[in-house]
Amino acid sequence: MKEVEKNEIKRLSDRLDAIRHQQADLSLVEAADKYAELEKEKATLEAEIARLREVHSQKLSKEAQKLMKMP
Repeated sequence: MKEVEKNEIKRLSDRLDAIRHQQADLSLVEAADKYAELEKEKATLEAEIARLREVHSQKLSKEAQKLMKMP
């Protein structure tokens, strides 16, 4: 069974890629509002991905500690 954090990181990363592609297609002059909206969403996604990676790392560390304690 895959971990929840790993799946969520994948989903958010895919959304982040889609936003980057949308931004590349936008004209800053004609669609400045849409570009700013995408930039804000991109920052939110990047922060959430970083948080989930930290949670994932902590879980892996706990698993490693359990394995080290085994005889």
